[in-house]
Amino acid sequence: MSEGDSHAPTDEGGFGKRIALGLILGTGITAANADEAPDSAEAVFSDFVDALNVSDATDAALNQKFDQLPAAEQERVADVIEEDPLSLMQFSTGAPTLTSGSETVAEPALARKVASSITTAAHHSVSTSRRALARSVASGLHIHTAVSSPRYTATYPVNASLFGITTGTFNMRYVFEATSTNVTRNLECSGWFTGAAGVWNISTSQSNYLSGGSGSCTVRYNMALAFKGSFFSTNKQQQLIYKGTRLTSASVKNV
Repeated sequence: MSEGDSHAPTDEGGFGKRIALGLILGTGITAANADEAPDSAEAVFSDFVDALNVSDATDAALNQKFDQLPAAEQERVADVIEEDPLSLMQFSTGAPTLTSGSETVAEPALARKVASSITTAAHHSVSTSRRALARSVASGLHIHTAVSSPRYTATYPVNASLFGITTGTFNMRYVFEATSTNVTRNLECSGWFTGAAGVWNISTSQSNYLSGGSGSCTVRYNMALAFKGSFFSTNKQQQLIYKGTRLTSASVKNV
């Protein structure tokens, strides 16, 4: 065997080792790429629903709705979740409801004192009380019980939903006093969220005013969501305006 032939097995063994090393390295690269591969649409949606902390029944209903979507739509939804998950939420409103009630404000202390004095004088002398009453009428003195305008409570729920399934509700309450034509006093303007907030962080601020017989209540919701290392935010505003007991505006909008 020639010298060249004697080296052939050694070269062939080295070549085989290089192939084996290449396969090992290749396997390592493939595993690394698999770790960095994007999640499937199903996994992205499932993570989002889990983050909302909805009930088991709602979780199952949402995933069933997602599974019924065409593959292309599932991919689109997954892309939206990763870009801005809050934009998937839908907000549906019903008609505000108005309930009535009234209260009587207690007589002012001065009016009670004057009325008591007149009553006491009547016990001492009928003629004296008659003269006192005549003088009171002549001087224009009148004693009235102070009565407020009727009280009304308006409620205005707005449902937050995904695929038509409610996950929470933004509640608004506006309490005011009014005649049939004018709001005379605002008593309460408030808003709060009920339901599954999950990773949402929701804060509220309220404002109200009276102008030209109209009363207004405005609630602003500042919503934030931390999801998979990213931070998203959006703001919603609810508003009710009444002219007396007549609803003139009910709105929900982005601000």
